Amino acid sequence: MSSQVRLQLAEQSITPEERSIVPLIPPNPNVGVALTNIQGDVYPTFPKKYEAFIFFAITNANAFRTDLGRFKPSITTSADTIKILTEIQKVRQANIKNKTAEVAQVPNQFNIALSHLALALLNIGDIFDPNFNKGMFSDAEALGDLPAASSTPGNYSPGWDQAWRDPKNPIHGVILVASGDPDSFAKGQALVKSSFSSSIHVNFVLNGKVRDGSMKGHEYFGFLDGVSEPAMNGLVKPHKGQLTCDPGVIIHGLVGDESLRRRPSWALGGSILVFRQLQQFVDKFKQFCKSQPFPLNDKTAEGEARRGAKLLGRWASGCPLDLSPLHDNTTIAEDPEQNNNFTFSGGTDLASCPVTGHIRKMAPRVSRALDSSELPKHMIVRSGIPYGPELPEFGGPPGDQDRGLLFTSYQSTLSNGFTFIQEQWANNVNFPFGQDLDGTGNRPLISNGPGYDPIIGAKPERVLNTPNGRSRFIRGENPGNLNDSIPIAQDWVLARGGEYFWVPSLDAVAMIASNKPMPGKGSS
Repeated sequence: MSSQVRLQLAEQSITPEERSIVPLIPPNPNVGVALTNIQGDVYPTFPKKYEAFIFFAITNANAFRTDLGRFKPSITTSADTIKILTEIQKVRQANIKNKTAEVAQVPNQFNIALSHLALALLNIGDIFDPNFNKGMFSDAEALGDLPAASSTPGNYSPGWDQAWRDPKNPIHGVILVASGDPDSFAKGQALVKSSFSSSIHVNFVLNGKVRDGSMKGHEYFGFLDGVSEPAMNGLVKPHKGQLTCDPGVIIHGLVGDESLRRRPSWALGGSILVFRQLQQFVDKFKQFCKSQPFPLNDKTAEGEARRGAKLLGRWASGCPLDLSPLHDNTTIAEDPEQNNNFTFSGGTDLASCPVTGHIRKMAPRVSRALDSSELPKHMIVRSGIPYGPELPEFGGPPGDQDRGLLFTSYQSTLSNGFTFIQEQWANNVNFPFGQDLDGTGNRPLISNGPGYDPIIGAKPERVLNTPNGRSRFIRGENPGNLNDSIPIAQDWVLARGGEYFWVPSLDAVAMIASNKPMPGKGSS
């Protein structure tokens, strides 16, 4: 790994013991993979203040293999990341005990991932994921991404930024650089570019930064992010109520990987990275909350905040609406043994989390809408970061600015993970299926479907350029008539582009670098 740099503890978004993903030390030996063979942002995800995503095209395949072999020692493994988190925690505990303000010594962190185009270029076999093999561009219509101006029914093209759809500069891969301070951040990016100077063309770089002060760990709508990560069995120490899944749901070749028998042996320890550049229209979101406070006669700031909590399913602090339905509760939010200890099965009034609440759409937990054995296979691990300037009220520049989230998720199978969640849950007006208000069967059904995920849900007509194509709705909040709908006329989140990437294990990186045969399973 690279030389160590200083990282101020005060700059970290979440301390190790407060994370959703707390590594189990040592891991269960039955997991069946060495932590030195998994890239560190897959598990347990990078601690970071700054992060760069360097998107590149391979210009010389043989030179790329050589450069990759030389760069391999710089790739941060799961074992490395766990050491970083352990060191941070040791220093923090010493500071508390000794009333000191020492800093933890942590290294820059690097990961690398390849698109389906790169696998074809490098003669790497099939990892057996149909969505990955097509690329995100082919999935954009099903994901609900807005069309390009030239799109017509039957001839769809996503309205992404040109950099994401430029045939002259195909995206073969991405290199992640995570750092704790701006100086090391710049040096880390320079190291990557110099390491591959003879073999890649850098198409573009997207930079993210954790927000400062009271907004640390929050996305731009103002809500604490990363609270609901799943705990992988045998690798993560779960908090109370935390959703769990088998490690193969995230990592190839392990227990829970539904395509285990179809994957080649060299895929063991890899994962699939979803990257999405998501612009957030903060003013539109805030205007909606102001115009639709909850309840409607509460025109106070708390009424606006309560509407935001209804849309997300959590208060801005991260406190679940189901545990504190009327007011935010930072005590619950800050306690990792409480902030996921709920099921959506409680609540006897309309103050609890609606069935269209974002976190309920993304993971319905205990619900009549989904068998409990089904939910774990749809888990994903997220590790995104905000991008763009800070909001004006927190010292940022005035006027409209390009800001949002550099969304990342890891899963072993896209059709169980990201694409399933977006298409079958977020975009599906009828999901949760046959759901009543509180999941107990004691209330009338919402007969016409609860509606879309209000944050990322997409209406199918949106891709047809119809006059009302952007309109969506949510239901289930009027106690007199659960089928009353609240229209959402504008997008609050816009996909600017994205791609699927294979995150190879360290063993697979070595095979690519040495040009060893990597056929798909069953290939000669």
